[in-house]
Amino acid sequence: MLEQNVVGPSTARPSTARPSTVAVIGDTPLWPIRVPVGDRTVRLWLKLESANPFGSIKARTADALLATLEATGELRPGRRVVESTSGNLGVALAGLCAARGYRCTLVVEPSTPMTSIERMTAYGADVVTVSDVPGGRTLDARLRVVREILEQDSGSVWTNQYESPANPGVHEGQTAAELAKAAPPGGFDAVAVSVSTGGTLAGVARYFRDNQPRTRIVAVDAVGSAALGGAPADRPHKLAGFGSARASTFLHSGLWDHVVRLRDADAVAACAAVLERTGMSLGGSAGATVLAATVRAALDPGLRELACVCPDSGEKYAQLRQATPAGDPPDERIAAALDALGRAEDEGAA
Repeated sequence: MLEQNVVGPSTARPSTARPSTVAVIGDTPLWPIRVPVGDRTVRLWLKLESANPFGSIKARTADALLATLEATGELRPGRRVVESTSGNLGVALAGLCAARGYRCTLVVEPSTPMTSIERMTAYGADVVTVSDVPGGRTLDARLRVVREILEQDSGSVWTNQYESPANPGVHEGQTAAELAKAAPPGGFDAVAVSVSTGGTLAGVARYFRDNQPRTRIVAVDAVGSAALGGAPADRPHKLAGFGSARASTFLHSGLWDHVVRLRDADAVAACAAVLERTGMSLGGSAGATVLAATVRAALDPGLRELACVCPDSGEKYAQLRQATPAGDPPDERIAAALDALGRAEDEGAA
């Protein structure tokens, strides 16, 4: 077995486990900010998924993954849920498994925020941490451990966020539908979504392709990620939940109109700019999404109303509270977009 560290459940359990009903998941707020871009002002509508139970968009995904396995009978009382996670999905799965009476084992990596691991164990999950693998291949190590657990424990069930149709399905049926319902008059000119497994992007894109095809889809990926194709690379300042070391099985090029690839450090800088101007804390993938939307708006004068799916907030990410890592400065278009976000104005709740 690969070198790994196993952490058992904490004795400091949460006082209550979140209920697993869809009624308490979703209907998250849409918050507009105005950003000066060139000679005009655009409005970014931030879909704040941190308002979900367990603090992220992964509450939707976790609930859908579990419900699908329950419906088939594969997941039933006494069985163990197993998953590979960078943080948010693990927290949501741990909480929902605690509420539904399942055991839970989660496989993470060193970049997983410690606060997320602490929440997983507080909900009663066992957490296995694998060692980093050079070349951006740590995800492969996580998945190998998942398969080992499945082979060794006949009572274990893999939710498989990477291939289950429930992943994009819940974002098509819930996340995107909520966005469309709450859109300003005339709808959104574009919707920006960051990628990891690709489930959120696939679901949101499918909904808008089928129902509001004029809305452009902006896919946001990390430099060094293979989520949208290409070879993975080492990311020394890697943000959890942004990008992936493997290509998404949910995505094909026809689902999006534009791709914006950003360095992790640039996403961190975007989070800092939004926090300073609006007081709003965004997680790294959310900062990347807002930055990418601003980049696209600068390139296309026809974009004035843009939605940004913001998976979580930034409190649990230590690197977001530190200075932007030293390194090469951002390129001209990224620098201009960061400057624009540094002049953004909070328009208030919609």
